[in-house]
Amino acid sequence: MKGLLIASGESWDKTLLIDELKRDKFFIICVDGGTNYAHRLGIVPNMIIGDMDSVETSILNNYKELNIPFKEYPRDKDKTDFHLALEELERFGIKEVVIFGIVGTRLDHTLSALGIIRKFIRENRMNFVKISLGERSDGYIFNKKIKIWGKPGEIISLIPMTEKVTGVTTDNLKYRLDRADIYLEDSLTVSNEIEESPCSVEVEDGVILVIHHRS
Repeated sequence: MKGLLIASGESWDKTLLIDELKRDKFFIICVDGGTNYAHRLGIVPNMIIGDMDSVETSILNNYKELNIPFKEYPRDKDKTDFHLALEELERFGIKEVVIFGIVGTRLDHTLSALGIIRKFIRENRMNFVKISLGERSDGYIFNKKIKIWGKPGEIISLIPMTEKVTGVTTDNLKYRLDRADIYLEDSLTVSNEIEESPCSVEVEDGVILVIHHRS
């Protein structure tokens, strides 16, 4: 089973969330204020995690009446609610995760979340994470290989998340790479284009974020 996290960030694709739920079975965790989004979309989560400072009281009570498991933490703690939610998925042995709501007005929260995801991927605690980055943008964080389905001309950017990502090979992109090394402090692999679907990105070592801007 895959994991699905709904956090409280404002910028994500609600249509994509509904489509994901139709395609696959997920263990769903709402992260604090993400509970509000889930309720408005009619989603019943498997668990709710956080200090509950951003959840509307009526929504909280509604889920309690449904006997949804809660893991409530104090506001003063050493890990973010998002970090705790990823650890919870790890305890269930879940290695693939789809995430909504880590992008919003709090850049510090977004950067922190991306760093935590990188750690889980780098340490092989998770294999693959997909993130909704906005209404027409998806991100994929991994250290092996993925295929992406899209339309010719759509933008694909490769962003290293470790200082160096080695052995990067792409297929069906306009600017192709063959076992290339790419670096965190460079912009060489920003704004490539899909030539044919599916395109693929494979790495030999390191953690990479591939962003797909859909038309």
